[in-house]
Parts: sequence; structure tokens; C-alpha cells
Amino acid sequence: MNAMTQPIRVILNTREPGFRAKTYLSYVALFTLLAGDAVRYSIGWWGWGILLGLLFGVTLYYFFTGEPKRIFKQIPWSLAALLVLMPISIIYSNYQMFSAIASFAQYATTLFGLFLVAAFSWRHLLRIFSNVVRVILVASLAFEFVAAAIVRGPIAPVFKNYEGDTPPAPAFYWTRGHLFEGDRIQGIVGNSNILAFIAMIGLVVFAIDYAVSTTPKWLSASSFALAASMFLLSKSAGVGFAIAAIAVAAVVALAVEGKDRDLRHRIYRWVWACAGVIALVVLLNRAEVFAFFGKTPDMTGRSSIWRKVLELIFDRPIQGWGWISHWMPGVKPFDGLVVIDSVPYYQAHNAYLDMWFQLGAIGLLLLLILITVTFVKLWRLGVRHTNPLYLWPMLVFFGLLAQNLTESRMLLEIGWVLLVLMAVKANDPEDSLEPRGKTPKRARLLGRGLRRNQSQPRRDR
Repeated sequence: MNAMTQPIRVILNTREPGFRAKTYLSYVALFTLLAGDAVRYSIGWWGWGILLGLLFGVTLYYFFTGEPKRIFKQIPWSLAALLVLMPISIIYSNYQMFSAIASFAQYATTLFGLFLVAAFSWRHLLRIFSNVVRVILVASLAFEFVAAAIVRGPIAPVFKNYEGDTPPAPAFYWTRGHLFEGDRIQGIVGNSNILAFIAMIGLVVFAIDYAVSTTPKWLSASSFALAASMFLLSKSAGVGFAIAAIAVAAVVALAVEGKDRDLRHRIYRWVWACAGVIALVVLLNRAEVFAFFGKTPDMTGRSSIWRKVLELIFDRPIQGWGWISHWMPGVKPFDGLVVIDSVPYYQAHNAYLDMWFQLGAIGLLLLLILITVTFVKLWRLGVRHTNPLYLWPMLVFFGLLAQNLTESRMLLEIGWVLLVLMAVKANDPEDSLEPRGKTPKRARLLGRGLRRNQSQPRRDR
């Protein structure tokens, strides 16, 4: 490797006042948001609520003792409008008390996203997400091994999420212990789709971590292999399509770097055209495609869910039914709305339909504007900057958008945090980014023997 292709040397300033406390806070909070069911199954709903209250208080302290005005100025108007519309919807909500609670919860979750923007650089965030995802995946594999090899059967939650002594359906088990049987595994998060989503994030952050960080190469490579294995074992069709979209986006981003504007846009048009053709082929052959993932042609009941949600949407297409984020059991019209194999479902399994349902056409339009503007900014950053570091926000965000075609998790917990984080941090000023190199990312990624980044003072905020 010559001097032109050596990675930029960067320091993680761990001596900054409060840095370690903020880092520990981010670890605990991200784990709680990524693996919420693992926390609820372990310490119960009351314990989970107390933990969230403590995390909210500490986050509030660190955010407002920092530079809140700077971060508030970076909030996109579309995100601000959504946050204003949520409590306004209480006025006409079909479930006013729950809309008020959900609005407060959304503000608390938003605050944590803003805290991440204020406290950490993109490089810091890469390390934090890598470490948290790694812990969840390792713990999930160990948990599944215990269930399959030692317990040799399903494991119920310590704090039950059902009535009676035994789960009313297999889906209520923490894990069903299928590691050695070829069926889907659930990990400590208790849900195959969530486990696959976490593995998807892992595939991106571990790959970028391998290329740009001081993490030992063997650790990044083995973590990437673990994430790939957990994705395959979770057998999530929706996340599978999202990973395919991420792979295409990564190839295109690397291919167009350094090209003139006309050629870049010509490539974009060809890629979108090919994507449309592939989507049409998948739609026409969905039975075979979904069978490969162990799914029914309607994606395990999703088409019936969407039909029911659309019926409700058309009753209130403009204003929606009121903000609630995650549907609440026992609340009309959710109670008994969707029940598949004795398991009630409390989401529309499509974030865009869910937003339309809850905040109407206005809310959907604001969400579409927000994600479009955010993606364009992240794409430009990932393509134009010569450091591979700036690929990970764009790729994770793209995966989030694709995965939420079959899930609604972008509207709550880690999904909303990622949306806020990406939307606000995409507006970081240019001088807060790492210096640009003199060679494109392709040369740096393909260069042999990438040296680890060495520590030296720099401004990376």
C-alpha cells in the first residue's frame, strides 16, 4: 500500500468530559431499544418501564447540558412537523389517552436520537452500534444453543406476556429451541424478524468496521460471519429483500464515485429500471420466492392485514385515527382486528400504511418527504466522500426503508431512533466530517493490508 491509499488516521477522543458516561448510556439504551422483548421478558414490564425512565432522565441531562440549540437547528422541518402533528392528533383521536401517552413516548425516543447526534461522530456511532449488535448476536446464539442442546425445547419468558401457565401459541415462547432443527430461530430478542433486522445492521457495520476502524480484523470478520449466520437462521424474507437492496446500493455507490453527473444519473436510471423489473418478476412468482423463505404467497398473512388497514384508512384518509405508534391491546379498532393462528398482531406490517392510518395523508406525506430528503443527503455523503466510513449510515438507512415495507418498526423504538438519527445527523456541517482522501473508496477498500487507524488529535464532531 502506498501513501495515497493509506486510511486517514483518526482519534476517538475518550478523554472528553463525560465521554465514557455518554458511551455507557448509549450502550444500555441501544440494547434496550434493539432487544426490548429480551428486557421485558427478563425483568418484566414494570422493570422495563423503570429502566426507560432512568435512561430518559440521564439522556435529558446530557443532552441539555450540551449544545441543544445546535441540534435543534439541524432538525428537518418535515420531522418537526410530524412531531407537532402527533400531539395535535389527540384532538380527533379515536383513543385520546393512548395518543397522549404515545406522543410522549415518541418525544422521549426522539430525544435519545438527538442525544446520539449531539454526543457522537459517525465513527463513534459505528463503534457503538457494532459493539451492541455484536453482544446481541452472540447472546442470541448462546441462548439458542442452551434451548436446543440443554433445555431441548422451548423457553418461556421469565415474565409472561400471556395468561395461564402455558403459552396459548408457539409464538408466545421466548424461543422455540429450533437451532438444530432447521426452523426459524428467535434469539434473545424473541422474534425472528427483529433478530434478522439486527443481523442486517450487523452485516453493514461490521463490514465498514473492518475497513476503517481500529477493531481487530479477526473480530470484525468473525462478527460479520456471525451476523450472516443469524440472518440465515432467522429466515426473514422481508429482511432478505432489504439486504439484497443494500448490496445493490453498495455496489452502485462504489461504481458511481468520481463519475460525472450525467453518467451517474444514467446509471441510477438503469438501476431503478432493473429493480422495477426484478420486483415485477418476484411479484409474479411470489409463491416460489416466498416458499424459499418458508412463507406463504401472502407473506404470512400480511396481505390480509394490509386489506383491513386500508379499509380503516379509507374511513379517515386525511386526518387518520390518531397517533399510537404500536397498536394497543384492548383498544378499538385494534382489539381483535388481526388474529392469525391464535396470535394477535398489533401493527400494520408496513410503516408507510401505518403512518397513513394513524396520522392520515398529511402524516404520510411528511414521512415520505423526510425519508426522501434524508436518503438523498446520506447518499451524497456516502458517494462523494472518499472515506468508506460514510457508507454505513446510507446503507443502514436504505435497509431500514426496505425492511419497513413489511414491518412497522420504523415508527417505534430503534426504528424511530435510526430515522431521527439519520435525518438530523445528515445535516452535520461539512467541517465536522473527517478529511477527504486523495483516492476513491474503491482503492482504499480493495487495497491490500489496510492498516489500522492510529490515534492522533483531530476534530471529528
